[in-house]
Amino acid sequence: MNTKSVVLKKTEQLLQIKYSGSTPKNYLHHISLFLDHSAHVPDRVNNEDILNYNVSIRHHSNSYRNVAVNAIKAYFELYLRKKVKGFSSIRPPKAFKKPKIYDAELLALKINQVENMKHRCILLLGLSSWLRQGEVRNLRIKDIDSTRMVINIYNSKGSKDREVKLSQNTLNQLRIYVKTYKPTNYLFNGQHASQYDSINKVSQNHLGIRFHALRASGVTFAVRHGTDIKTASEMMGHKSVETLKAYIPAILDQVSQSC
Repeated sequence: MNTKSVVLKKTEQLLQIKYSGSTPKNYLHHISLFLDHSAHVPDRVNNEDILNYNVSIRHHSNSYRNVAVNAIKAYFELYLRKKVKGFSSIRPPKAFKKPKIYDAELLALKINQVENMKHRCILLLGLSSWLRQGEVRNLRIKDIDSTRMVINIYNSKGSKDREVKLSQNTLNQLRIYVKTYKPTNYLFNGQHASQYDSINKVSQNHLGIRFHALRASGVTFAVRHGTDIKTASEMMGHKSVETLKAYIPAILDQVSQSC
């Protein structure tokens, strides 16, 4: 019978084959918690175990519970080669919460006052290039194309590649940063790791907001000042324009009335 550590190692490999970005890491965390809760060994967990675990996390947020269920279903399908049946994986509706929008010009002023150069560059990429946390974390030096003034994003959410704009100010800051910090391979190295893993903490510490709010505030500013919705949606890596419409309905109303 396989131990939990052996099972998790194999499951991690399977998750990395099927999913991209931070999904394997997030799923593995929830799978580990589920296996700890179960009275059965990892190879013999069943639908009743899922139901019991689902009940135990009922006081968590809807998003937490949805990710947990998705992770457990992935474990059953990829590792156990079983289907989750019945009411075991019943879940709350997935709620879409609009991110808070802040004054992008004021944020830019605050970012330019950040003394730590690495932190300043990370925040600029969120505001001016509308990158996600994972995209900043996975960014490599070679992904910065100063000739075409774009940043190449590979294997992001939904396993998609795309290009995003690179402002001259951000490029200037990145050049100083690279010359000073001399990163290797990944643009932002951690103290003891090849990748920097505290993206959201940087935003919280310096600006008092989530990193995702920079992305939302930046695109809102761009749309308000003439960037068309389709282009903005593609640059953000959305599957549909409707996602961006949910972000900024007030701006879209203004755009429609002016057309």
